[in-house]
Amino acid sequence: MKASETDITFLNKLNSRNYEAFKQLFREYFQDIAYYSSKILKDMDIAEDIAQEVFIRLWEKENHFENYIALKSYLYLSARNSCLNYIKHHNIVQEHSQNLIQEEVDEKTWDTIIETEIISLLSDYIRQLPEECAKIMNLVMQGYNSTEISTLTGVSSSTVRSQKQRGISLLKKIVPTELYTLFILFLQQNN
Repeated sequence: MKASETDITFLNKLNSRNYEAFKQLFREYFQDIAYYSSKILKDMDIAEDIAQEVFIRLWEKENHFENYIALKSYLYLSARNSCLNYIKHHNIVQEHSQNLIQEEVDEKTWDTIIETEIISLLSDYIRQLPEECAKIMNLVMQGYNSTEISTLTGVSSSTVRSQKQRGISLLKKIVPTELYTLFILFLQQNN
């Protein structure tokens, strides 16, 4: 086909959607279109997918090519446009992914800031507790469980649990209701 560019019979068959003519065109030009696309995309797998799409669209659409120049122009322009569309789509997807990652980071940052502020406020109230109780409650706020606190402080687990209950009870009396609710949620989250 490439050698006989004046073969009007072939173009007539292709224009009338002859399957054998289409297969011949595909066999002769698929690699060229894939190679051309790979030069744009720098990825042969995607370029081959693009080339397949070009031929699928050619088969699905009714086209009328008067000569080989028009046919080849159609193939290369379709491939070029498909590559550009792929690049645009790929860039949008990447940008969206980056935005989602940034939103996650921003959300975690805000969560961390809020958590830090709550801990800071609660720490002020914990300092008002009796010394041993305050020591235990500070460790609770750091996320340690009763067994770990017992090991760190050298007091029994039952003493840790009773000081913890005492601390919670005393904080309930001196901490504003909203902050106390956040304190309880924080304790549940860390246990």
